[in-house]
Amino acid sequence: MMDKGWKAWLVVLASVLIQTFAFAPTEFIFGVFVLEYLHMFPSASPSSIALIGTIGSSTTYLVGFFSGAFSDRVGYRVTSLIGSVIMTAALCLASFSTKLWHLYLSQGILFGVGASLVYFSAIAAPTHWFEKKRGLAMGIAASGSGLGGFILAPLTQFLIERIGLQWALRSLGVYSLVVCGGASLLLFECDKPDREQQRNEEKQNKEVTGQRFRVPKYTKGLPFAILVAFQFVLSMSYLTPIYFMELYSTHIGISKQMGAVINGWFNGASFVARIVSGLLADLVATEALLLTCCWASTLAILVLWTFSKSFPMYLFFAIVYGITFSGITTVTPVIVANQYG
Repeated sequence: MMDKGWKAWLVVLASVLIQTFAFAPTEFIFGVFVLEYLHMFPSASPSSIALIGTIGSSTTYLVGFFSGAFSDRVGYRVTSLIGSVIMTAALCLASFSTKLWHLYLSQGILFGVGASLVYFSAIAAPTHWFEKKRGLAMGIAASGSGLGGFILAPLTQFLIERIGLQWALRSLGVYSLVVCGGASLLLFECDKPDREQQRNEEKQNKEVTGQRFRVPKYTKGLPFAILVAFQFVLSMSYLTPIYFMELYSTHIGISKQMGAVINGWFNGASFVARIVSGLLADLVATEALLLTCCWASTLAILVLWTFSKSFPMYLFFAIVYGITFSGITTVTPVIVANQYG
């Protein structure tokens, strides 16, 4: 395993570029779409609009059971390329939506499937190239989400105002194809396995043991169960501020444009925090760092968001939450890679 080499850092660059977009239309810039969809479907409630993003995000994670195994079988590059094409198709279909359920299927489920294929390839590939600097590499890679939100939130709002919602969605589809598809070609594999040999060995093991599927031993331990339960409960709530960020801006009298600015600063803070938290993950206990970020983000929601009644206070909350929230999403993959390979 290496901590240097031009291929290793090209893999990190590819991961950055892919993560600028994988969660953007369903999480980090979804707030831009909420107001537009409420205008497009006036009888719909904010929660039914938010469901578009939550369906997309949950699909991304749930399909991860499949996409992880699929990438092991066919390779990160091929898996990510397929996902890029699916995301492009999903956004193009979303641009022709005339009913809310059309968006549930396109920007929700279909985009979530494509995002899962690119995202899990993008976060897995760098872990094979780094050991001592794994936290830093993962932090830089994960910073793509913050960078993408920082750029794409105001850009999407600008496109909607200039060329309309439908063409804005199609433009994002082109971004997916060009940026994510191009970056997929850089997902080199370290010590690329002989996949045909692997499949034959798996087949022989199944024939010998008589088992169709074997559960890894580490999944039976208490630490693994606690980590899964922790992430499951956390994932139910920590995305909520993102979905309603711009809607809440209008609720307290801030314009859509300034709401997009707040969203941009949230993602800008996230960009910096992901790199810093990745660096810290190499220097301090990752479990303690994760818990610190978790409690800090909880307090930010309970205290700062509660008292955010003006632009400066809400901007402050967005920045603080962007920092603490990003630590959670960056440190978790490092813990998993360190503990379970």
